Amino acid sequence: MPSEFQERLEEVERLVRDDRDEVGKRAGVPFIVFTYDPGDEIEVDEEVRNLIEKLEYHDQDVAAIDMRDLVFTILEERGILDNVIDLERRDKEQLLDGLKSSLLDDGEMGKLASAIAEQTEAADTVIVYRMGILYPFASASTLMGQLETNTPDETPIVFCYPATVDDKSLRFLDESEGTYYRARVIGHE
Repeated sequence: MPSEFQERLEEVERLVRDDRDEVGKRAGVPFIVFTYDPGDEIEVDEEVRNLIEKLEYHDQDVAAIDMRDLVFTILEERGILDNVIDLERRDKEQLLDGLKSSLLDDGEMGKLASAIAEQTEAADTVIVYRMGILYPFASASTLMGQLETNTPDETPIVFCYPATVDDKSLRFLDESEGTYYRARVIGHE
């Protein structure tokens, strides 16, 4: 018997395989936020990989974006990864400010959003997972806002995010991080 989040992932699969036009029908953006309990990260990670394999089996070109890898790759390419690790030990506030400017570019199309947008061009579906690394320097809402007008309308982007939904707000580790009201949320209880 499938678990609750496996059933919700089946809904994601149905949407991106068979009912793509439903994804952004009401909201105007092709975004799906799949939330899950942060304690289920390892199990969800495995199920997300299974979803990616299923979609590829059904001839979809899937851009699977591991947000942790993406963040570390960008920091490494900019030559600041070692500084970030050192700063994390000494001054977390300065670290957060530095990460915001390095990865989000003050609200413009930041490095993270640009990297995701670049991969949407050749993909049928984009799945972004391991997004917990963004907290607390960035929010899923900020990232979606940057991607909103910079990705193809016909390419669904699934954001797998360890959070709960509370009055249309995403709450990561019981902290409110803002609202992105246009995404289709497939939330957990």
